[in-house]
Amino acid sequence: MRALVFIGPGRMELEERADPVPARGDVVVAVRAAGICGSDVHGYAGRTGRRAPGIVMGHEASGEVVDVGADVSELRPGDRVALRSILGCGICPECLAGSPNRCPTRHGLGIHIDGAYADRVCVPERLAVRLVDGTTFRDGSLIEPLAVAIHAVNRTPTESGDTAVVIGAGAIGLLIVLALHDAGVDRVVVTDRDAHRLSVARAFGAEQAIDVASVDPVAAVREATGGHGADVVFEAVGVPVSAGQSLAFVRPGGNVTWVGNSAPRVEIGMQDLVTGEITLRGAYGEAGEFMMAATAIAEGRIAVSPLIERVEPLEAGPRVFEELAAGRLDAVKVVLEPEPQP
Repeated sequence: MRALVFIGPGRMELEERADPVPARGDVVVAVRAAGICGSDVHGYAGRTGRRAPGIVMGHEASGEVVDVGADVSELRPGDRVALRSILGCGICPECLAGSPNRCPTRHGLGIHIDGAYADRVCVPERLAVRLVDGTTFRDGSLIEPLAVAIHAVNRTPTESGDTAVVIGAGAIGLLIVLALHDAGVDRVVVTDRDAHRLSVARAFGAEQAIDVASVDPVAAVREATGGHGADVVFEAVGVPVSAGQSLAFVRPGGNVTWVGNSAPRVEIGMQDLVTGEITLRGAYGEAGEFMMAATAIAEGRIAVSPLIERVEPLEAGPRVFEELAAGRLDAVKVVLEPEPQP
């Protein structure tokens, strides 16, 4: 089979590898659609240190089960599935409480174990979830990032009359906008520096889209919120400047949730946090929201297909990653589709 292999910063190559053979409890999935996540692009560029050379990335994916190992109880060849991305140990307190995303020894698909930028991927059965009838493979590849967005919204106290600010109009930020609307929060302001993505945010129902490259973002958010600040802020970029903005945007007593995960360390204004009694939390992955996301897509409550602005074959992967990392490709979401194998 073919696989996109991360060789090192700025290098991705298409290699021939042996077809995976399922071990006990594993399923082999023929990948039909695999979304490119911003974290993969950052890993490819060597910005985060969270991707090791030799790994096959790809954790937003859907496909068809083609082989199963011993003791697989629920899935059979021919089943259409979407893939979860976080594998917990299953026995620690966090896993037993339903939060494998907090497992101290968790493994990430496409980070610690080979992922879905390949013709086939082998995963433990519990990472493969049947697609709801009528869900396309392309939409299925967006279940995982939508679950991440829903998890962030679920962790953040909100009320219907709140004003929310989403920092970053990438795929996760835009999915947070959709998840907020689905949760009953209609007044959403989005900030970014990319004109195209800001236009997509408006199309997705953002009441205001602020270009931080042309205006003072703190002043603009204060004006948009009547001088008071936002009730809730979601940081979906993961760099120091936007982390700092998240605390400047929120009102006293408000809530800030960090979802972006690029910079390993940032500085924050401790006195602003303390004296403003701001609640700051992180949101990582998902913990039970996968089926919520699958259902929201299947029922048509959340339309994710408009995010997919580019579809490429697997062999175009090295070029696409190069273009994304260099900023020459501005698509919100790119999906790779391996050709069906005989």
